[in-house]
Amino acid sequence: MRKRTYNYGDQSLKATFAGIIRDKDWEKKFDQHRVFANWSELVDKETAKYARPLKISNDVLWLEVDNSAWAQQFQFKKLELLEILNDYLRLSYFSDIRFTVGESTESETKIEQQGPRMVPPTSQEIEQFEKQIEFIEDEEIRKAMTRLWYVSKAVRRE
Repeated sequence: MRKRTYNYGDQSLKATFAGIIRDKDWEKKFDQHRVFANWSELVDKETAKYARPLKISNDVLWLEVDNSAWAQQFQFKKLELLEILNDYLRLSYFSDIRFTVGESTESETKIEQQGPRMVPPTSQEIEQFEKQIEFIEDEEIRKAMTRLWYVSKAVRRE
């Protein structure tokens, strides 16, 4: 099968996306939200299993944990997690990490969630999207489009 190529005039698709992100002042937000897509690669297995990124508000990363015992345990790892995540970020940083107990335990007091909730797409959905954009020759553009799609797909309002 022959790969299709597209001519977008004077600007490449990569430059167009970069321009939009820069014009909207979203660069730092996109940098921080990369944590959602790469969470399991950034943290240890135990953290990935019992804590998930929930939202980012004013440079504070909110993690949803399975129960109050894990919330307490992760309090002890907070500085370590901040260091790992901030080392990963290129343009921004997290000033703090806060924990909230997930919906799995009804008896726990929940911190009221504000804003969107992140629900990652399934690996099958990711694979399907990657197949849809495989005709794009520039690997950086494919990665940028995948990140953009991932975040747009994962945001859920409840």
